[in-house]
Amino acid sequence: MAVLSVLRSVAALVARRPSHKLQYLAGSSLLKAFPATAKVAVRHGSHGKQMFVIKSSQYYDTRFLRLLTFYTLLTGIPVAVFITFVNIFIGKYFAVVIINDAKRLFLMNGHPITRWISKYLYDPPEKGYEKMMALISVEAEKADLRLKQLEVRRLMRERGDGAWYQYETLDKNLIDNSQKSNPDY
Repeated sequence: MAVLSVLRSVAALVARRPSHKLQYLAGSSLLKAFPATAKVAVRHGSHGKQMFVIKSSQYYDTRFLRLLTFYTLLTGIPVAVFITFVNIFIGKYFAVVIINDAKRLFLMNGHPITRWISKYLYDPPEKGYEKMMALISVEAEKADLRLKQLEVRRLMRERGDGAWYQYETLDKNLIDNSQKSNPDY
């Protein structure tokens, strides 16, 4: 068996040689028994069962990373250019007089971008103060209504008042618990 495999491998090596070197073997039956090199069946020596390993695809991971990079650069580069131009050409704001005007409180910020953000994006401090006062007022009204409800319930208990849909419970002596000749079904 080993001798045959050695002979086959030698014959395959001979068959791979260029044809101009094999002219003296042209009529040989040794070369006709083996197929051409392109038609030889290949057996891989894996020495075991071939396993199909299932693994997750990397397509969506790489797609997400590429899109993240693209959109980060799409927004990051113009923002970086804008901030650089503002820092170079406008520079820092130097206030000569400290302004106490509440409407122009944004001028107290030093950098022009910070001034713009505080003027157009942040709420003024007066608005926050009004929101807090409204919340305190609502909570005070709730507390007042709770006290009034407790007082009303206390007076209702003292006077024997009740809601219109409540009926007094019947007296136990009025219930007939004796044996009946015709029981209720």
